[in-house]
Amino acid sequence: MKKWCLCLAFIVMATTRGWAVPTIHGATGLIMVPTAESLQYKQFNMGIDYVYGDIPKNDGLYYKANLGTFKSWELGIVGGKVPTEGVFVNVKYYLMSDNERFPLAIAIGSENLFSKDSTDVYMVASKKFQGGIGVHLGFKALFQKDELVPSIMGGAEYVLSNQWSVLADFNGERKKYMVNAGVRYFAWDDLSVNLSVLDIGHTVYTAPLYSIGVSYTKFL
Repeated sequence: MKKWCLCLAFIVMATTRGWAVPTIHGATGLIMVPTAESLQYKQFNMGIDYVYGDIPKNDGLYYKANLGTFKSWELGIVGGKVPTEGVFVNVKYYLMSDNERFPLAIAIGSENLFSKDSTDVYMVASKKFQGGIGVHLGFKALFQKDELVPSIMGGAEYVLSNQWSVLADFNGERKKYMVNAGVRYFAWDDLSVNLSVLDIGHTVYTAPLYSIGVSYTKFL
């Protein structure tokens, strides 16, 4: 029943503009991958996502909030049923952007600060192209116990209209990479509904997971 409801929502909602939407894990970005598109000064976003699948133990609720601060910093928190350790801090620093019509942007950041085994650091580059396509590619290093686990990450978003876009990304560790796809619908300029299918290739979980959430973006 859950799968049919999600599929119906994908069809009915057929409608995003590229806005500062948080990922499931909190930082501004795609589905699970942060991008170099940071919040502007005094801009904030908040959101909540519910992730569910065939196995109840994989279900989780995420809530998050981010604020664009001075000197190109984005600061945020993420919590909920997942991560199980409590509320963590996300930070992103907007390094540079060139002066072209479709600029190349670079950012560095960290997710899940103060976690025992989920803290990571990353660098990501983002590039917009004519026609509404944005491409993002980077790498991250995950701190797990006494080991540093490197990986690459990336994705793309295609803006179809002022109200909706389709996006996909990949993220993971070692040889296990999750491929995710989804859509965003903007009911208003500052409110979006986000629908995603996670781990399409079953590389991490035994079956895909589904995510539905809302996010709100505004200037203080």
